[in-house]
Formats: sequence, C-alpha cells, structure tokens
Amino acid sequence: MKKLTKAIICLSAMALLVPATASAQEHKIPELSDYFTPATSEPVGTDKDGFIQRWTILEPIATEAPSNRIWSDDYLKKMAYTEYFKDQWTVAPKDGDKVSIGKEKHIWHALDAKKFFVNLLRFSDGYGKPYYGQIWWVYTIVNCEEEIRDVRMASGANSAAMWWLNGEEVLMLSNDRDLIMDDMMSRRLTLNKGENIIRGVVFNGPGMADFCLRFVDENGKPVNNISVTTVPSKKKK
Repeated sequence: MKKLTKAIICLSAMALLVPATASAQEHKIPELSDYFTPATSEPVGTDKDGFIQRWTILEPIATEAPSNRIWSDDYLKKMAYTEYFKDQWTVAPKDGDKVSIGKEKHIWHALDAKKFFVNLLRFSDGYGKPYYGQIWWVYTIVNCEEEIRDVRMASGANSAAMWWLNGEEVLMLSNDRDLIMDDMMSRRLTLNKGENIIRGVVFNGPGMADFCLRFVDENGKPVNNISVTTVPSKKKK
C-alpha cells in the first residue's frame, strides 16, 4: 500500500510539472539570436524575393512621439533632417562604432536579419534599449557588377520611414502604417556599377517597429543580381 501511495504521489507531481514546463516554453521571451545573426565581412546576396537582410543599425534615438498619427510628411522631414550626430550623412559605420548623441553613446551593430523584414523592436530589446517613441538610423551597401536602370526601391515599414540612395531622398512612408511588403515604391532609379549607399530612418511611436526593403525591376520582379555589404571597399591609391 505504501508503494502504491508513493507511485501515485510521483505521478501527481509529474502531472503538475508538465503543464508548467509547457507554459514556460509557450511564453519564452524571444532573444536577439531568434531574429539576427552577426554580419560577416563577406558579401551576401538578397533572399530569394530580393529583400535586403544585411544592415548596420544604430541603437535607437528617443523622440517626443506620443502617437503614430503624427508622422505626416512635414513632420518626418523635420525629424529626419535634424542633425543627431556628427557626419550623419557621410559616415560609413562599422560594427561597434560609437556616436555621441547628447550625453549618451550609441553603438552601430552590423547584423543579418533571419526574416525578410528587420524587427527593430527585437533589435532594441536584445540590446537592452527602449523601443517606443524612438527612431533608428540604418545603413547598407548594395554592390552591382554593372549599372542597373529602371529599378524601383520598394519598402514597407511600421510605423513610418524615409530612404536615401547615394545621398538622394527617394522614398517616404508617412502616417501610421503596418508592415506590408512593397507598401510604397520610389520613382525609377538607377543602381550604379559598384557601390550604392542606402541610408534610412525608421520612426516609431507606441507600437511595433520593423521594415523591409528591396529593389524591383520595371516588371515588378525582384532584383537579385546584387550583393550586400556593410563595409565599403578600400579605395585604390
């Protein structure tokens, strides 16, 4: 009888442990490695649909954004063209580089997104940074073996974003948006032979923060014959 009672107690304890373990797994907090891997020094291609997954991302900068509804064209331009750090429009950031913004140091991180989109909320959370009421500067280099004409930059963002190609503003996603593939497209652009610099600013209020970006040709098909790096090639003397 004692053996039977002991067995019943053990089985009861196991039954209590199973749902607790399942519940813990079900509510596991995502880690940075669930969404990103460190970028290597070697160039990479796009994914099969042409999305660029390699980016150098600056830790978020706080804004006074109580709502996503304030992201009008004029407000975005005002925020984007504010000078936050030195050499903002010319810097070629490397992984681990730091910039001073006010009294704080912000670090650039070179990463490969595991999905077609870049989850900035998980990026910030992974580095112990805030993610509501923030903006993120992002940077990457697209390499082309030959000039590619008549392409369009296609982007989606949550909540808003602005994009520059080789120093020229080419695309704005204003207002409060959800992440939708190819939500907005630029006019026709030319990707130069060699390196093409993409800079972007993604804006967020009290909600999700992510973006996706690719180039499509005049028929709407993804541009895949490019490679992506985060470090510019060394110029020959």
